[in-house]
Amino acid sequence: MSPLPSCVVLDTTVISSLHLADALSQVLGLWQSQWIVPLQVREESAAWKPSGPGLVTLLDTPRARGTIEYASPNPGREGALFAQLQRTRGQGESAAIAIAYVRGFVVATDDRRAKRSCEGLSPPVAVLATEDLLTIAVRDGALTRSEAERVWIATGIQDPHRRIGS
Repeated sequence: MSPLPSCVVLDTTVISSLHLADALSQVLGLWQSQWIVPLQVREESAAWKPSGPGLVTLLDTPRARGTIEYASPNPGREGALFAQLQRTRGQGESAAIAIAYVRGFVVATDDRRAKRSCEGLSPPVAVLATEDLLTIAVRDGALTRSEAERVWIATGIQDPHRRIGS
């Protein structure tokens, strides 16, 4: 697995997984990469009961430091792809995919259907899942293996096919 790309568009699923693990700020702060959070993802996060307001505060803090940038699909190609994806996907993941596709970024998502949508585009959009971010953090020396495992377990993701790589 290569180092973390310079621009990663976050979907709600990765944000919520890391938030459940009480590690969102920690993981986002590990790299100088630019994290893009679509405004649609921020709105989905804000609506998440009961954690929404606190989660948005956690997103707004790194934004003030310049680590996170909020964005929306621009009119034109991004907007058209966003509209097309919304037919079968949620607003947040549709916005994340459209932004990443047109701007040449990577999407961070744990949603299988979103991953398939990324793979189905030409060219495909690269995808990172929560376990990929943790694997990269271990390889970069930003987290120890035990710290990454603690975060992974705390996410509550229990898919036996998904784990932190070596």
